[in-house]
Amino acid sequence: MSDPFSEPPPDSVQQAAIHWDEQGQPLSDAFDDVYFSKASGIEETRYVFLQHNGLPQRWREFPQTQFTIGETGFGTGLNFLTVAASWLQQVDDPNARLHFVSAEKYPLSKNDLEKALALWPELSPLAAELTEQYPPPVAGIHRLYLADQRIVLTLLYGDAGEMFTSLKGTDHPLFRRAGNPRIDAWFLDGFAPAKNPAMWSDELFQAIADLSGPGTTFSTFTAAGIVRRGLQAVGFEVQKVQGFGHKRDMLCGQMDEPISESATEKDWLPATYNAKHQPPWYLAPQFKRPKSALVLGGGIAGCATARALAERGIAVTLIERHDELAQEGSGNPQGIIYPKLSNKHSPLAQFGLMALLHASRYHQQFLNNGGSRCGVLVLPETDRDRQTFQEIATQFPPQLVQLVKGTALSDVAGIDLSAETGLFFPQLGWINPPEACESLAQHPLIERRTAHIERLIYVDECWRALDEADNPVAEAPVTIIATAYHSNRFEQTSHLPLKQIRGQISCLPATADSRNLKTVICGEGYLAPANNGTHTLGATYNIGETSSDVRTEDHQTNLQQLARTDATAAALFTSVNPEQLDGRAAFRCTTPDYLPIAGPAPKFEEFLESYSLLRKNARSHIPVASPAWPGLYLNCGHGSRGMSYAPLCAELIASEICREVPPLSLPLRQAVHPGRFIIRDMKRGRL
Repeated sequence: MSDPFSEPPPDSVQQAAIHWDEQGQPLSDAFDDVYFSKASGIEETRYVFLQHNGLPQRWREFPQTQFTIGETGFGTGLNFLTVAASWLQQVDDPNARLHFVSAEKYPLSKNDLEKALALWPELSPLAAELTEQYPPPVAGIHRLYLADQRIVLTLLYGDAGEMFTSLKGTDHPLFRRAGNPRIDAWFLDGFAPAKNPAMWSDELFQAIADLSGPGTTFSTFTAAGIVRRGLQAVGFEVQKVQGFGHKRDMLCGQMDEPISESATEKDWLPATYNAKHQPPWYLAPQFKRPKSALVLGGGIAGCATARALAERGIAVTLIERHDELAQEGSGNPQGIIYPKLSNKHSPLAQFGLMALLHASRYHQQFLNNGGSRCGVLVLPETDRDRQTFQEIATQFPPQLVQLVKGTALSDVAGIDLSAETGLFFPQLGWINPPEACESLAQHPLIERRTAHIERLIYVDECWRALDEADNPVAEAPVTIIATAYHSNRFEQTSHLPLKQIRGQISCLPATADSRNLKTVICGEGYLAPANNGTHTLGATYNIGETSSDVRTEDHQTNLQQLARTDATAAALFTSVNPEQLDGRAAFRCTTPDYLPIAGPAPKFEEFLESYSLLRKNARSHIPVASPAWPGLYLNCGHGSRGMSYAPLCAELIASEICREVPPLSLPLRQAVHPGRFIIRDMKRGRL
């Protein structure tokens, strides 16, 4: 038997080691404990967690657009599925959403999850949706949607205390609860404190308190003193009540007012010393959930953002300067859900990984209709890549990526290849971006308008979008700029360091042999399987150019890139005449650190004033929250990975606007925040 506590690679989590008893129920090898009551798991959940959190009575008596439950210990998902089924039965409003946020350090394998949930046939419709989307064992935050988006499941793979702490608006002690999402009820599950004392930590109890407010309830199967004292210490009133089944006691209660032990501002003076915490420059002020919003830009970033807001009941005006959507960077016929994994633990690598996993779920309908979940095969460009590929294959689970060697490469690709090794991503593929954008914009709460927005002005707590003639086109309290490299052409965003990079694709007529290509091939360039008799080959990388004309020399460049990627694959197109090829040229929008820009738009001059001490000491203590434009957000800078990056950024922005649990940890939210460039340049003496 494998060691149940063996250390996983940095980006992976250790899957649960379990065995099955004579009744066919799962038991943990690591903690020598059951996952649910042998008498009746569903009845235990209903009694311990639903009844003692006042559910579903609270849903009926206090109707609201969203209700959020936090859980420690996802386990088999039984608590989640039970409460989700109850929500669907009890809540009639189709626009109301149940958010369920659950941490799990040792997730079950997909096979074990399916076997466990087969014990509960009454939950099978929701269980099937869960298992279909169930993420691989990769550390981080994973967001899933069930029941036509009426149920939102956010899985936190990692230590419960660390993961819930990462959901907070800031780690600065003077802003302990500022900008935090609010949990309405807690299911404190997981293995018993005597079996798993590490989970029931002071860090976890503090995180629970920081994400709670007056009226937040909790319940737990245990009556252990460590749990009772830990919850009382952070502000919960705790009651001991009759337990379920053979258990004599359990705990439940609610919070009247969180206890704050954070320092006061005077304790942190003088402001110039080397601080333990960076200024909360990323902590935007909160505002009331809006009823309407403007989204500028009809590419994948704009359409994904518009849809994310509309799904939350917000009326969206989607403004695109062209008559049709997806006419610029999102207009290629085949958009690759492109992987860029790394064996390094950096913000870029971490964000890319989370975005890739999110995109593989998000684009499911487009991969299955109009596109293809054909997999993506990445071939090495250098000798160093070959070593890196080996490390990546051991770092990530095979559900995500597999190292393929020798003749297996040709089996995966469907054609002969020169390469001797490659990384295969079985859950990825290509979609049709224009069709995806059109589908995303088809929502009753999304109104499309054609206009070239030249200016944005803030009047009476609303953003007003003006065209070239200075005529108002639309207004709303919230506006999201998603116009790629045009995003810094507004007065409020002119400081953004965006770069425009031209890229041209080539459309290759399929040959009898090339039609056998089964997967996307990536290396220096990429080649997609034939669609309607044509392969998409791309793409050039032309810095400092502004022409969108299709050029023969760029077709030649694409063919040369394919030859360097794999000579045998390129030989399939030796008869191609570059002068006769069709193609398309558009412009990527990139940033200096290659991460996208997603979040509230900073007020440039106020940033300079508020954080001026950073010019003298990069570790100055400056207890000032972000000076941001109220209700103005950005979703841009996705480079050549818009299909992978934009959906997660859209989800992040919509979650921030609606004060929901974020889909990214605090460090990654900082990494993509629009204000990061100002802070970096001030520290480096450039501003």
